[in-house]
Amino acid sequence: MKHLILFDLHYQNSNPFSRKKLEAIVKIKEDFGGLILGGDNAELSSNLQNHRVLFDRLKRRFECPTGFVVGNHELWGRLGNISSQKLLNEIFPALAEKYNFVYLEQKNLDIDDISFIGTYGHFDYSLLQPNKGVLIEDLLKGTFITEGKRITWQDRLYMDWENKRDETVCAEIINKFNERIRTSTGIKITISHTIPRLFLHGWPDSPKQYFLKSYSGSNLIGDILEASDGEYHFCGHTHAKARAKIRKTTAINVGSEDNLLRYVILNT
Repeated sequence: MKHLILFDLHYQNSNPFSRKKLEAIVKIKEDFGGLILGGDNAELSSNLQNHRVLFDRLKRRFECPTGFVVGNHELWGRLGNISSQKLLNEIFPALAEKYNFVYLEQKNLDIDDISFIGTYGHFDYSLLQPNKGVLIEDLLKGTFITEGKRITWQDRLYMDWENKRDETVCAEIINKFNERIRTSTGIKITISHTIPRLFLHGWPDSPKQYFLKSYSGSNLIGDILEASDGEYHFCGHTHAKARAKIRKTTAINVGSEDNLLRYVILNT
C-alpha cells in the first residue's frame, strides 16, 4: 500500500503559484491508502479559509484516511488575536473534525498494520551550537545581527504561548507525542514538523544558519526516536532536504519549500 506525505505547502488561495502546487498534487495519478500533511500546510487567514480550501480539495481528490500536524506558521496566533495554545489544542482539532481528518497531535492514524504518529514539535534551544557566535540571549530576543544585517525569527513576534517558556511548551508537546508512540500497536511511522536532530537541518553552516538552526527543532524528539523502534520518521520546517539514521529509524527531511513542491510516496 502507498501513502502520500506532504510538507510545507504554505498554501495561500490568493497566490497563483500556491494554487498551481495544489493542482499538481491533485493531478497525481496514483491512489493512496493514506494522506499525511506534515505542517505549515496553509498560511493562517480569516476563518482559516486557506486551510478550508486546501482540506476540501484534498479530501475530494483523495478518498483515503487523512491526517495532519501543524507547523509554526500555523501557530502565529498574534496575527488573529488568538493564542498559539488555543490554535494547537482547540481550533485545529475542530477543523480536523469538520473535514474528517485525523489530528495527529491528539491521536494516531492507524491504517491496516501501520500507525502514523505525529506532532508539531516546537523548539527548546537544545540545537544551539556553542562557540558559534550565537548566544541564548539572541534566541530569546529573536534577533541576530550578522554581516551588518538584522535577522528576525518571526515566531518570536507572532507566537503566543500564554507566558510559557519555549522549553516548557516543547517538553509538554513532545511528552504527549512520546505517549502516543508508546501506546501505538502498529508499525510506527512518525512525523514531526520540526527536526529531531541537527544533522537533519539540511543547510550549510554560516552565521545566519547558526542562529536559525537553534529554532529548527529539539533533541527531545531525537531522544524519543532513539528509544523507539519506528521504521521511518519524516520532518520538514527547514525547507532543505536531508536523510540520516537515528538508531534503527530512517529519518528524512522532505525539504519542500514555498516555491518548490517535494513529496514522499511511501510504499509499505
